[in-house]
Amino acid sequence: MNKNLGLILIVLAILASGCVSTTTMTPVGSDDLILSTESIVMKEFQEQDISVMVLNNNTSQPIDSVRVSSFGPFTILGDSSDINIPATKKATVNARIQAPAFDSVEETTMLTISYASGLDEDEKPVIMTKNIPVQTVVLPDASLQFVGFVEDIDNLLATPPVSTWEAEKGENATIKFSVKNNGQTTIAADSLIVLVDIENELIGGNASFNITQAMARGGTSYTRGVELPVLEDAPNGETDVSVRLMQGDYLIDSQSLVLKIKL
Repeated sequence: MNKNLGLILIVLAILASGCVSTTTMTPVGSDDLILSTESIVMKEFQEQDISVMVLNNNTSQPIDSVRVSSFGPFTILGDSSDINIPATKKATVNARIQAPAFDSVEETTMLTISYASGLDEDEKPVIMTKNIPVQTVVLPDASLQFVGFVEDIDNLLATPPVSTWEAEKGENATIKFSVKNNGQTTIAADSLIVLVDIENELIGGNASFNITQAMARGGTSYTRGVELPVLEDAPNGETDVSVRLMQGDYLIDSQSLVLKIKL
């Protein structure tokens, strides 16, 4: 009896001293996490907040210290929100990002969520990761400038633009504009287009103009103009005229003017 008691005491002493391996716990696998987030459209080097919905689909274990740990060439500013999510629950993980140069981003960028789950043989939390593809578009940091109505197409530089113009039926309304690159990356020639639209189609139509100059940092395009014919039978009154700077289907900048038609 005394011998058995002695053996029991020796085993307890060994366990207390940590001389044997401790208990491990299998972490929640990445397959148990369901992630969702929205596509991102932003200008280069600008900042934006993003949110990722995380569902812990595991039926028994929580996950801790859930955060956005990386997002391709985008920079994560400061610390991403760090949250704990119980089993079978979902929560939103937030982060603030900064876009890279617009020509360094693919159409899809992998976002990585990291989390702590389970225990290793040293009883330390196991750090796991889960990736989700995100549709990403980074645009040039460009803007319209010197936008407005002028007297005619032959005196674009000599005439200061105005935001409101009064025209008679059957006349042309002339609008001038130029583009400036406010970003750090060179914008290629023929990659931007300016669209000019008269909102009321009974008054007039629309026009477009390709920006044919490449623009390095701080560069500008030529000042250009378009003529919009006012219809002979246009109703009198006023209409908005939008001037939009586009790259493909994406809006980069816009300004609004007002066209008034005389009786």
